[in-house]
Amino acid sequence: MTELASGAAEAAPPSPSVAAVCSRPLHDGQLRPYKARALTRGEFKKLDVYRFYSCKEGRPVDVVGPFQLAYRLQLEFSPDITAIVERPRKLQFSDSSLELNFWWRKTSGREHFALLVPDADTLPGPDKHRRPRQKERLLNAAGSAGIDLELVTEEQVQQKRARTELYFQLLGFVQSAKNLKSDLILRQEVLAVNSQFARITVEHLETDLAQYPRLHIHIVVAELIYLGAIATDATARLLRSSLIWRTTS
Repeated sequence: MTELASGAAEAAPPSPSVAAVCSRPLHDGQLRPYKARALTRGEFKKLDVYRFYSCKEGRPVDVVGPFQLAYRLQLEFSPDITAIVERPRKLQFSDSSLELNFWWRKTSGREHFALLVPDADTLPGPDKHRRPRQKERLLNAAGSAGIDLELVTEEQVQQKRARTELYFQLLGFVQSAKNLKSDLILRQEVLAVNSQFARITVEHLETDLAQYPRLHIHIVVAELIYLGAIATDATARLLRSSLIWRTTS
């Protein structure tokens, strides 16, 4: 097991206010309708298991393989997702059942499930993108079960590879935020400086907030990206030359 440092159409949610962002916890504290199935001792021995602490869930999360890890990080860093559970339930399919990989809830209250489909179980589609071999049957099974299921291919996850690498870099900073005594105050300071400019580099922010340790500033910048309060032009890594800007009103 590898342990990491301690990813129907809906309208985009409105940008949160500065006051809301400055007081928002990373874990919403609400009950989840599903409980993650724990991996067995045999699965830990045989499979490529990755573990990281999820700030959204307030607990360690175990996923299997780089494909699941990348997608789980994409969910973790989606500001409009408030809750995520791995291995939430099974879906009756033909004469057997499939374990779904993830369930999540959005700020709108809508709930979704995901089944990750490896390349070996896909075919080239008419649009030249890979599609699940049994797409229609799987979606019909989900419809019969009354759930909203997304079939996620490796190609889809790989298209966001650079951004996923950024999330991997920021993860440890976000996890550290809970130990930062000045966290809520520094959130306000970072957002206040950002409000003075259309865009600002991380280095410029460090200069304007020189009274704070540089590490603390980086932690809060990562946290605010996680919360969706600021955005960045960074791709695979957040650098001191990276631009950041406010998304909050």
